[in-house]
Amino acid sequence: MDRSKRPVIITGKGEHFEFDDLNEEFQVLEQNNQEWKVLFQQKIYHVLIKHHDADAKNFIMNISGWDIPVRISEGIDQTISQLGFLTKAAANIDAIKAPMPGLVVDIFVAEGDQVIRDQKLLSLEAMKMENIIKSPGEGKVKKIYVQKGSSVDKNQLLLLFE
Repeated sequence: MDRSKRPVIITGKGEHFEFDDLNEEFQVLEQNNQEWKVLFQQKIYHVLIKHHDADAKNFIMNISGWDIPVRISEGIDQTISQLGFLTKAAANIDAIKAPMPGLVVDIFVAEGDQVIRDQKLLSLEAMKMENIIKSPGEGKVKKIYVQKGSSVDKNQLLLLFE
């Protein structure tokens, strides 16, 4: 299938939109690394790709100031879903706790950010090894309880989701 003719499903805040053929409605006017200017339905949008997982076909795009999760779904993806191979529901996340005691090396998200499954949330150093803590599902970061450089105990609350 031509890459430009992939069906696209855009999800955000409980809504989804499906586009079977973006060629007629969607045009990239400018592209500079992760920043795009696109024309869609006769309106220009500024798009910043904030996070991408090309293997899972998941993206978080900031479109004219709004963070929107985007998932590309091809015919094979829809067939796999219809056959029931994806019956496990997306993980609802309420909070992220420290899996071990350690030191917060970096925080990759901010309060208010929309995150997708397997997106990096923070890195935690324990026993001289850096461990990346990833999101187990989709959600919006409500509160971050730690700072870069802070020490944490096992099971300490790190992030809270809406």
